[in-house]
Amino acid sequence: MIRRLEMLGFNFYSAKDVKVIADFVYNDPANEKDVIPLMVTPNVDQIVKLDRKENHALRERLKRARWILPDGQPVITLSRIKFGKERGLEARLTGSDFFPEMWSILKEDTSKRVLFVLPREDLGDRFVDERENTVYYAPPFFKLESKEEFEEVMTHVMSFFGENPPEYVFVGLGFPKQEHIALEIFRRAEEKGIALPKTFLLGASFEFYWGTKKRAPMFYQKAGIEFVHRIISEPRRLAKRYLWDDLPFLGIAIAELRRKP
Repeated sequence: MIRRLEMLGFNFYSAKDVKVIADFVYNDPANEKDVIPLMVTPNVDQIVKLDRKENHALRERLKRARWILPDGQPVITLSRIKFGKERGLEARLTGSDFFPEMWSILKEDTSKRVLFVLPREDLGDRFVDERENTVYYAPPFFKLESKEEFEEVMTHVMSFFGENPPEYVFVGLGFPKQEHIALEIFRRAEEKGIALPKTFLLGASFEFYWGTKKRAPMFYQKAGIEFVHRIISEPRRLAKRYLWDDLPFLGIAIAELRRKP
């Protein structure tokens, strides 16, 4: 059973596991009015960043995403404190768990054209070898602030939307680059009268899938504390983010608890 729960400004999907979600997404026509066929998986870090004034416009656009999954144990815990265990979010639904289920379905259905936008070319080569009717693009490093660099990336991305445009797009470049790329794909596709592809923003999921980046051991995953393993693995890059930059989530959570259901 799949249901939805409004919290933190997002309409989260709640389900027992990601396999249920993958089956649902595959069969979903995704033609709801004022909704875009986009999957986002907000975790604490992204929720904090989207709460900043400079990202409010981006947050409002992402709220229109068709599939919003709760990625982060604090999000699950907050829902259960506010709504109770029975009415709160059923389980943590991570992009890293979702992708293998969705990819398994698509490997059985090679009629659907798939595009990956990835951080590394070797990842794309592996996906092409594993499934026909699959293409990829690994853009060079670019700054979102540079209109010229972003335009160069988007021109290359949209070159795949010719006579046989992709029906599924997987983007794994991290926040907020992947969000801006996906939203720009939709804008340009609409301008050209091209059907919007089902698009998934999944961060490091593709690196986890191939093992080029190690995911936390199962103990951390089940306990909902993968961030601890990430801090241990990359202390210089991530300790400040998780232990200091994300502290505003406490205020966001308190404000949510005060808001009437």
